[in-house]
Amino acid sequence: MKTIQLARTSGFTLGKGTFNNIHGDLFVYQGEKPRRDNEDLHGLGERMRQRRPKEQQDGLKIIRNKHLNLASEIGRGPGYLFHAGKIKDRAVIVKVFSAERNAREHLEATVTVSQRLLHPNVLRIEGTSSPTSMHHFIAYENAHRKTAEGPLARALRDGLDKSIMLGFKMISDLSSGMYYLSTQGIALPRGPENFDVFLDIDDRFLFCINSPTDANTAHREQDMGSIWTLFSGLCQKVLRSANRLLHGY
Repeated sequence: MKTIQLARTSGFTLGKGTFNNIHGDLFVYQGEKPRRDNEDLHGLGERMRQRRPKEQQDGLKIIRNKHLNLASEIGRGPGYLFHAGKIKDRAVIVKVFSAERNAREHLEATVTVSQRLLHPNVLRIEGTSSPTSMHHFIAYENAHRKTAEGPLARALRDGLDKSIMLGFKMISDLSSGMYYLSTQGIALPRGPENFDVFLDIDDRFLFCINSPTDANTAHREQDMGSIWTLFSGLCQKVLRSANRLLHGY
């Protein structure tokens, strides 16, 4: 490639050069400018993608620890704790798994079941921790929620009318969610201890599933009898917890 400088020049054409007029001087570049070929551009793009943190894993958003703020513990279960928290000023519920050797396996088993569900009475997953993170957690969206036992205990303390209304609402919402689960053909964990129930600001009951890593603890074929047994056990679990809060035992 040759570069020719013509001082104070304008108004003519010179071959197939590339013309740049800078401060009255005309610079003519003869031949092609250096450029990257497709292979170089592909390699550059690949290197940039490798440097960029991975934002999704199996269709779920990856949430970085630095973007997560935990406010308070609101519940617990076998191998995990629930916290109220925020992701970039957006309220969420966060399930943090205990620091056990199979914590990631526990998380992935829960995600495998929950990711397939879409129902107004089932908590939806917003994202999870990175597979390489020291802390394994699931963030559930549409938060500003609290565990159901506290509001039920307050309703029992404040009067019969409120407690009856909230009790019927719990039965309606949980039965709707359980019926939906029975139609999905998924392996459900045995026992109400693998379900956690929450209440949102509109008094809507929601639950999330904790999937054990042991396949023997799950049923794939769900008959209606086993579903309603599970539903009954879940209602009893929530009401017993509310009574413990109310009476302090």
